[in-house]
Amino acid sequence: MTSNKENYRSVDRLYMPEWLTGQIQVTNFDLVDHMKWLLQQDGRFNEIFRVERKEIEHLKHNQASLRSLLSTPFLMVEPTLQTIEDWRCFVDETPTTMAVDALRRMIPPLDSLAMYAVEQHNRLFLDLVTQVIHMSALCAPLLGITNELAQYLASVQPYKLRFALARMKGLPLFRWRFNSPTFWYEFTANTLTDETIAHQIMLTTPFKTGELPRTAGWSELRLDRGRNEVYAAAMMAHGCRASTASNLFRLNQNAMRLLFAKIHGFSSPMGNQPTSLTWFVESPQQRLHATIYTWLYRSAIATGVNAPEALIATSDIYGRLFSGKPLISVDRGWNLTRWMAVDARLTIAPCRQCRTHYVVSNSDTRIEMHNQFTCPACQQQLGPKRRGAKRKTANDNA
Repeated sequence: MTSNKENYRSVDRLYMPEWLTGQIQVTNFDLVDHMKWLLQQDGRFNEIFRVERKEIEHLKHNQASLRSLLSTPFLMVEPTLQTIEDWRCFVDETPTTMAVDALRRMIPPLDSLAMYAVEQHNRLFLDLVTQVIHMSALCAPLLGITNELAQYLASVQPYKLRFALARMKGLPLFRWRFNSPTFWYEFTANTLTDETIAHQIMLTTPFKTGELPRTAGWSELRLDRGRNEVYAAAMMAHGCRASTASNLFRLNQNAMRLLFAKIHGFSSPMGNQPTSLTWFVESPQQRLHATIYTWLYRSAIATGVNAPEALIATSDIYGRLFSGKPLISVDRGWNLTRWMAVDARLTIAPCRQCRTHYVVSNSDTRIEMHNQFTCPACQQQLGPKRRGAKRKTANDNA
């Protein structure tokens, strides 16, 4: 049934194929090895890569943490050129920005071998970036860049990017992404979990949940029947109940139940839908999951996709990030994103320590003071669970 589910999930730009996630993992290895080699040649590269050689060495000594990191579909590096204007210096040969000039000054002298290695790995990095940008509506969080930069790079013709690479002349195009002090502490202590990695991803991405658009309506959608059926099938392949899919897309419920059984090999769950909003902040893990789900959903909406497309893309990446064991089902995720768009009982507030935006409660039953909120990561509540702790599942009802 696995291949059957993958077939229904495979909607253009809303699903990351296995070969691309594998390529991201391989590229992560190659780029990290390259940074390590250059750091061995000259320690001054640590200013460019924002990582020390001794920290890179931790990657091979802590295999459990490395496996946790590589199981996600996110890049472990980010571009050194962070803005559209930085890229235009090389694409359109405009005057260099202050950031580009500063980066140039940091580069130690390169011999011919080092220059060749930088140019080859720049090309490897850019090839992967352009692939992800053209294949995923969630390319910005995957790559650690802004949506504006992703849209710009997608608009540049490939031959112009090749010419831009030649003009860079040894300027390293990428650097280590997870540059917070807590990351290396958790990595070397083997306390990295899916939740702590998710926090680090949000922390090191240059946009926050509260800065993204809140809503994309379902009621005003005018989709043809064929598109509705494609979206309904994709959502059910990600675990959405047949009753929810039939209601959202105005399709026959019996037909949706038959399709759900065809996809999964068993009947769609029955019973009450998960509707509790306080559930999302009942534990540190649930708050983190609600936050990353909202962040991914709004990131997709910011690219211009509609609500069902954003929900499908979010379910895909969210499921991969949490190793196929997410706490939030598609039904619960739809409820979360729907109510956060029109209701104030759940809202977004920055952590007063790390400034990462998190979901907080603003309801009659639980009010959290925004200016005093500290996220679960800063309170060290996202580490490995104690033995015997019960794991909440995606199908738990409110």
